[in-house]
Amino acid sequence: MSKKIIPLFLFILLSVSGFSQTAVGTKKIAPFQMTLTNGKPYNFAQLTPGPVVLMYFSPDCDHCQEFTKALLKNYTVISNKQLVMITFQPMEMVKQFATTYNLASYPNIKIGTEGTSYLVQKYYQIRSFPYIAMYDKNGKHLRTFEGEQPYTEIFKALKSF
Repeated sequence: MSKKIIPLFLFILLSVSGFSQTAVGTKKIAPFQMTLTNGKPYNFAQLTPGPVVLMYFSPDCDHCQEFTKALLKNYTVISNKQLVMITFQPMEMVKQFATTYNLASYPNIKIGTEGTSYLVQKYYQIRSFPYIAMYDKNGKHLRTFEGEQPYTEIFKALKSF
């Protein structure tokens, strides 16, 4: 009987350990590395102190396009925050997206691609776009939105920190 209990106990122990690592991982911002549209590298260590909004998106995602339009119309909700827009798509698509929405004119917005490393996508276990993670000025994770969500809820959360 003890030979049957030991493997079961090990399975349970490893399962609990795996879930706890996932929960801990989302408390800090992903250790992202991306290439900006100007070709320069940019990573999480280059963030300046202050609140951060990380948006994982796809340039060809309709929800991402609509959210970006709405966000820029309500720019005051992010004007005092760093917005990091990351995708896995090729640079040509990122550049076209950045040009379409004139993102270079917003100094607090960084946009780029992590390429096929999928580090950010794996870190947050992203399943739908856009994925928005909010962090306060101390780097504490506040809230996450994934997929199509009511903009009013997202903007209300953005205003609150």
